[in-house]
This record gives sequence, structure tokens and C-alpha cells, in this order.
Amino acid sequence: MKLNRDVLIHAIIKHQNVFLRLLDHIALNDGANEVPESLYLQLYNNVICKDSDEKVHSYLSIESLSENGVFIHNDPNTGQITLERVIVDLLSFLDVKRARELDHAEFENIRVAIVAACEQIKKYEISSIDYKEAKGTFNRLMSDIHSKIKENVLALTHQVDSIALEYKSYDQGDNAVNVIELYNKVSKLYSRYVMPCYDFINPSMEMAQTQSFSMAVDGLISHYKSELNLYDEATLVQFRKKAITSYYKDIGVLVRKLDQYSNHLSQDRSFYLSIESAFSHLMESIEPLRHGLKRNIYLTSKSEVFNNHTALDGLTRLKSKFKPKLQWHANKTRLRFKEYLLTVNETSFKKKDRQLKPLAVECNVSDERKQVISFIIDKFDETKSLPDVHQFLYSELSKALSDFELSDVLYGLEVFLPFYSGAERSFPIKKKQINDEIHYLEYVQLSYSGSTENV
Repeated sequence: MKLNRDVLIHAIIKHQNVFLRLLDHIALNDGANEVPESLYLQLYNNVICKDSDEKVHSYLSIESLSENGVFIHNDPNTGQITLERVIVDLLSFLDVKRARELDHAEFENIRVAIVAACEQIKKYEISSIDYKEAKGTFNRLMSDIHSKIKENVLALTHQVDSIALEYKSYDQGDNAVNVIELYNKVSKLYSRYVMPCYDFINPSMEMAQTQSFSMAVDGLISHYKSELNLYDEATLVQFRKKAITSYYKDIGVLVRKLDQYSNHLSQDRSFYLSIESAFSHLMESIEPLRHGLKRNIYLTSKSEVFNNHTALDGLTRLKSKFKPKLQWHANKTRLRFKEYLLTVNETSFKKKDRQLKPLAVECNVSDERKQVISFIIDKFDETKSLPDVHQFLYSELSKALSDFELSDVLYGLEVFLPFYSGAERSFPIKKKQINDEIHYLEYVQLSYSGSTENV
């Protein structure tokens, strides 16, 4: 029988644990939205049929769900049931832990679709029906991308948090966590899921012989501005793009975390494999000594297995040559040590002045940091006057950035000067200096008189 979809959704949410089990089966297999019919029948009989509401038994039967479009039978002979995509998305939305991460192939499909949508808009006249349809397709696609990126970031954040807990347990010496398995898990998450998302929304990403997501949307913005003079449309598209690329910082945090875990685990993995190799070599060298006789049954210092291990060489000679250097007296040593500790605590040590180094003219600032600095400077009220531009940038950036460096001022100057014209040297010419306790920067004072165009 046909049912209203809100009735079905309510019943599905009531027994969401059953349907989340189906989602787990999909995730563990090839990713197609298919589950064995026998699996659902088992869950239906063991869980759903125990519900006191008999109407739910009817609503969630295979016949009812198939008739109302929740289940799609591709072929009854295969014994497989296909779940409607909307239901899979709903279940992923209900439980972010089960949300499926987007991989490189899916991001490539999205990129191709957005590039095609942008080119379609450029082809048609503004007043034509084709343009309206192309624009509608573009808007729906941007909304879909925004939703997918948001859910993908939440899913990846959960995955990284889960790995962080495992890494913490491993770092504290928990033998239940295997370094090889943890390293492989980190590498898989980093290369297959996090980096594709990071590259997709990277505003500076460039691709050979094609366009990235940012390049395609920027091309459409430029088309609206330079060719059609539609600045409102260009601004609207720019806002939609920023809503998507704003997740670049969140993904960047995950990239740095996984990169840190990967580096540490890579070293530990190498140590582990080296120890395993040395132990295997040692066990192989013992096998010839298991001959059952009474002589030559022990390893000696001349055994071949010790040729590549020199860490213990000379210990016997060292032990016989040198006497103990510390002579502990049972009654006096503790008192002497306390007196020494008291003397050290009461002694003041003068810290050496650290000599500042000149800041290099060319400073490398990451793309993510450039974006943050640009946002900070963009908030500046252009009608205000500044007696010292360098000092203003130094003050604003040092307050806004927890990990402020003097190189941020140089990039801030690159952003400020083109957008706020009117900065000029102060007369008489003054040379000043700013520093971050590591580097110093000498500069000629620039003043900004403030713009009155929009006052």
C-alpha cells in the first residue's frame, strides 16, 4: 500500500539502529547501496517485529518499503536490495560516525561537473531560457558541493579524532595498539580521503590542461564582472565560493595532525622493523647450535650475528678498567644533596640577551596563512588615517594571530598597499624598527591619509 513519506521516515528513524546496520554493511563492501535481502529479513524479524506497534511491522516490511521507493529491487534473483540514495544520505546525516568520506574519484566528478556548469553559463545570453537553466544547474551544484564538503569535513574530523585516541594509547605504551596497523590507517586516511578534499578546496590549486574548482568559479566571476558588468551576480558567486573554501582551514588542521602522526609512526615503524629483523637474524643464528651435543651450544662474542651490532663493544674492558666514580655515604649523601639543591635554587642565573637577526626580504608564507591575513586586513576601515602603516599591521596581526611572526607584516604590506592607495612616505623621512624577539625589520615610515571616496 502507498504511504505518505513522512510516515515512513518516522518509522525508519524509530528503528534507525536497524538501518544503520545496513549502512555499515554498505561501507564494508564495495560502496554500492546494496544489502543482502536475508540481512534485512534477519534484522526485521529479530528487532522490528518486537515493536509493540503493529503498524510499524507493516510499514517497514520489504513489500511496503519496495512499493514506496525506500528499497529498489534490481533483480529478485540476486537476493540484493538497493537502498534509495536519499535514505542513505539521511542515515549518514543522523550519525556522522557512519558518514562516508569522499575519495579522489568523487571529487574529480564534482570538479568536472562544476567546470562544465561554469562553461555552460558563459555560452548563453542573459535573457535566454538556456541561461536560466544553466544558472539553476550551477546554483544547485554549488549548494550540493557545500553540503558534501561540510559533511565530509565532519566525517574526516571524527576519523582523525579516533586516530588521535589510538595514537595517544600507543604513545602511552598500550601494547594492544600495533604500530604497523596504526601507520597504515593514518596513511590511508591521509592519502585517500583528506588530501583529495584539501586539494579540491585549495584556492591556489592549479591543474595542467584543465581547471580546478576555484579556477572555474573565478573564471565565471571574471565573466560577470569584465564582460557583463553584473557585479551583484559576481559578488553572489564569490560569497558561495568562499562558503565552500572556508573549510580549507579546517582540513588544513587535519592535514597537519595526520602529517605529524605519520612522521612519528614512520620512525617507530622503522625501529620496529629493524628490531624484528635483528631478532629474526638472531634466531636464525641459534638454529645451528641446536644439535643436541654438549659443546658449542652458546653464542660467543665472535658469532657472526654480532658483526653488525657494535653498541655493546668494549663494555667488559671498560668495567675492568674504571672504578665507580660516585662513592655514596649512607648517612651524609642525602644531606649533602639537599644542601646542594638549596644552593642551586637560591642562585640567580642571568639570561643571555638573544641577538636579533635581520628578517629576510623574501619570506615564505603558506597559502592558508595568506588567506587569514587577507581577511584580517579586509576589515580595516579605509576612511581612517594611519600615521605608521607598518606599526598598524604589526599591532593588528600580532593581536589576531596566536603564532604571529614578523614575516606576516611583510605579506600584510603586500595586501594593504594595492587595496588602500594613498600610503606615502612621511616627511621628514624616518627609519624605524619592529621585531618579534627573533628577527627585526628596519623600514621607512609610511603614512596613510584615509580614503574619502565613499564618505
